[in-house]
Amino acid sequence: MHVFAQPFWVSKQGNEDSEYEDAFWPRKSVERRTTCFRCAVADGATETSYSGVWANQLVRYWCRNYSAVAFDPDGFRNLQQRWSAIVRRRPLPWYAEEKVRQGAFAAILGLVLYDDIDRESSGRHWQAVAVGDSCLVQMRGEEVLVRFPIADSAAFTNRPHLLSSNPAYTGQVVDHVRNMVGNWQADDAFYLMTDALACWFMRETEEGRTPWRVLRDLNTSDEVKPFREWVETLRTKGVMRNDDVTLLRVDVT
Repeated sequence: MHVFAQPFWVSKQGNEDSEYEDAFWPRKSVERRTTCFRCAVADGATETSYSGVWANQLVRYWCRNYSAVAFDPDGFRNLQQRWSAIVRRRPLPWYAEEKVRQGAFAAILGLVLYDDIDRESSGRHWQAVAVGDSCLVQMRGEEVLVRFPIADSAAFTNRPHLLSSNPAYTGQVVDHVRNMVGNWQADDAFYLMTDALACWFMRETEEGRTPWRVLRDLNTSDEVKPFREWVETLRTKGVMRNDDVTLLRVDVT
């Protein structure tokens, strides 16, 4: 398969880009021929410290872990220990140390695309895993095929289940890991979105509009506005929540 993946992101209004707490992988636009392609987006919880570091670790882990299981126990424990070591590289004041003990939290959505020409029945298939409210949309032409793990705008809440860097909370999310499998055809498009963008997309679809056309045309000759400017316009109109916004657009042929 021929894969073209392109990320788009913007930090919360009023924040510097250095305060962006989402994450995505791959970090740059890629175009390649391959039989297996892994990608992910994660959304660090603003209310917790060093959540951007944690979100970055999660997407890297998913994209470099070539087993079908998203988070094996040993690997996840190692990830938590690595996060703790990173944030404690320098001495912390007591109040920051307390935040570190509480841990960071993040939602994650991971996708892997397969093109196994030796397996006709399932050669062109995909697997996705999600914890929290970052979402995957699969498009075929003008048809929305998949919305995962959330399918409608009313299902977005302020307290999604999240992965934590604190081992004490790991067991609490085991029952909330969502998995899905599907098939793809040439020219399908996949949109991986963090919650503010995903909620907007679902609402637009429910109201009979075609939000995928905007995402499809980003950074093309048909683009109406650059991503950052477009997001700011939606925030000003009050139709998109002010949060870090991330989109990873993946086209396959």
